[in-house]
Amino acid sequence: MNSTESFRGNPLNKIIGLSIVLSMGFLLVVLAGIYGNWYPIINGIICAIAHLPVAITKALTSSNDYDFNFDPVTSSQGNFLKEAGQFVSAFLVVSGVFLPVLLHHSMILTKTAMVLTIVGGGLIYGTVYTFSTYFDEPEEDQLGEDVI
Repeated sequence: MNSTESFRGNPLNKIIGLSIVLSMGFLLVVLAGIYGNWYPIINGIICAIAHLPVAITKALTSSNDYDFNFDPVTSSQGNFLKEAGQFVSAFLVVSGVFLPVLLHHSMILTKTAMVLTIVGGGLIYGTVYTFSTYFDEPEEDQLGEDVI
């Protein structure tokens, strides 16, 4: 293994890289606020919390290995909660993309502020989503060590 593979495989480097991308997204949203007005900051907040409903409903409906509840009513309620969280999250993501377009169409934001807001919001949501998927998955190395 050479030095570039170990550099990319280090989890701390991944976290630092994601933090840099997140800060770039917030920087673009703040710069859009300087170009237009403070409305892009609302869009940055929407993009930052867009994945929160999925994370909350996933935590509420997750069944562990010791859950021996075979009642189909409770499993359908869990699916409903999970799908409702996905719907709310999708609504927030679509709002985060089309709110700057609506504000530009209403002559509230300039075209540059609209582009900066959309790109910054995309970076923010993508980073939050990547952080959550990175910490959700168990590592293969730990699974192999537990078995032995």
